[in-house]
Amino acid sequence: MYILFSAGKTSFNRFMFDYELEGTSFFCAWKDRMEDILDDHGLWEYTQTDITKPTTSNAQALFEWKKDTTRSRRIILEGVRDNVVLNLHGKETPFAMWKTLTDLF
Repeated sequence: MYILFSAGKTSFNRFMFDYELEGTSFFCAWKDRMEDILDDHGLWEYTQTDITKPTTSNAQALFEWKKDTTRSRRIILEGVRDNVVLNLHGKETPFAMWKTLTDLF
């Protein structure tokens, strides 16, 4: 997984964020693009349901949950400006992050 920064554009696994979410302007367009990116990576469900962390007795399920949760969070964080990231601070799951964004904007 590579994140590249250039001329105000962010590339995440071949996807270009033409702009990062910075406020209410263009939230609907940003949301549609972000939904497609997350869905393409098989991660959309992590924003729609608060998927419970598996117990430590199931190491493989726990590994997959951590990997998918981290990837989902990273995609969302890379798609927003720093002033929006402040609203996501302390949100541990992609579900909590997504809910915060949709409630805010």
